[in-house]
Amino acid sequence: MKRIGVAVKENGKRLEHFGISEYFIVYKYNEKNHNIQYDNIIFSLKDHRPDSEEWEKSADSIKDCDIVICEKIGVVAKAEVERRGIKVIESEGLVEEALDDFINVQKRKEKIKF
Repeated sequence: MKRIGVAVKENGKRLEHFGISEYFIVYKYNEKNHNIQYDNIIFSLKDHRPDSEEWEKSADSIKDCDIVICEKIGVVAKAEVERRGIKVIESEGLVEEALDDFINVQKRKEKIKF
C-alpha cells in the first residue's frame, strides 16, 4: 500500500503548486488492484515570510507519503523531495483526473513485458 499526497486548492478539487499548498489530501493506493481511497488531510503550516522556504514546510508535511502529485514544483524543492524518497508527479487540473491518470499509467506499466 502506497500513500499519495496531493497538493490541493479550491476546496480540494484542483491541484496546487507544491510550495504554496496549504494542505495535502492523502490517499492510500493499493498497487495490486489499483484502488485509491481517501486517508486524511495534512495541513502545511506556512508563515509566508519573504525569507522563508515555504516548500520545506510542504516537504515536511508529506514525509510519510511515497508519492506527491502537484501542479508544479520548483527545481530545488523537487530534488529535495526526491532525495527523501518521494516520487514527484506534476500534473494540472482536477484532482480526480490526476488520480485517474496516475492509475491508468500504473495499469499500462503492468502490461509492459521486458
